Amino acid sequence: MPPRGRQHNGLKITMILLSAIVGAVFLFSAYSKTEPVAYFEYTISSQLHLSMKLSAVLARFFIGLEAALGLLLLLSILGWRRWVLRCCLYLLLLFSLHLFYLLLTQGNDVNCGCMGNIAPMSPMLSLLKNAGLIAMISALLKWHRPQDGAVLNVASFPVAAIIIAVPFFVYPMQKQLQLPLSRLYTTTRSEHPVTELRRGKHILCLMSLSCRHCRKAAAAIAVMKKDNPSLPFYFALSGGTDSTRKERFADFLAETHAQDIPYHFLSPEDFIDMVRAAGSDGVPVILWMQDTTVVRKIDAPALNQKEIEHWIAQ
Repeated sequence: MPPRGRQHNGLKITMILLSAIVGAVFLFSAYSKTEPVAYFEYTISSQLHLSMKLSAVLARFFIGLEAALGLLLLLSILGWRRWVLRCCLYLLLLFSLHLFYLLLTQGNDVNCGCMGNIAPMSPMLSLLKNAGLIAMISALLKWHRPQDGAVLNVASFPVAAIIIAVPFFVYPMQKQLQLPLSRLYTTTRSEHPVTELRRGKHILCLMSLSCRHCRKAAAAIAVMKKDNPSLPFYFALSGGTDSTRKERFADFLAETHAQDIPYHFLSPEDFIDMVRAAGSDGVPVILWMQDTTVVRKIDAPALNQKEIEHWIAQ
């Protein structure tokens, strides 16, 4: 085979591999935003100051769009006039503009949400990632010439539309969760809260004294509270019998240093009911509450003081 022919085949294989790599990144990005979808919804709402309903729609649209573009690129289907590559490029430029805004307004010590909770990324790191993707897409626009054919060119549009619609069915939009906090003030089985939790913003933490994950989360919260005493953390606790609770709670405080966090104890029945009402089956349960509405439910590793301060200041 003449050298030029081998060179042409080498370029063709390189472009196919490059297209697959970019496609895989887009697919992973779409998947990461579903773990959970609620986190991506909150990210859009908090960063763009949009309603939760509109944020829920946009979250599912972008998940579907990234999945559609990723799958088509993985298969080297570029569509009519290579619209798939152009759409990827415009989408990355749009995201990059938002990242610049986020960097200027919130700094670099926040999770931009580009890869959800699976792979938290700072705005600067995400900008570098986008720059690399833009360079690869530019190369694909210049040199990638797959033989799609008229059928695939036309089919790329309905295929993309179907994939974009899938998240709306797989992750149906739900009303914001309301927590029955008034029960905490009327129950005779539990202590009553020492803070009014039904009005304003609070971070309600349902924790068990015997749970090591709860203790780890409580220790992290105690550090944040010490750094910023205005953070409205609140512990709703359970664990131990009447005769052992005092000793176990003292041990809990000795390990976590959470003496400055207001708290009260729930009966086992009330505690289980509140955990279930929050849509969980285990602890710790950490809820960002606006009055009785659950704005966001997060896992302990996702605790971020700067994000909390930004939410409180809104």
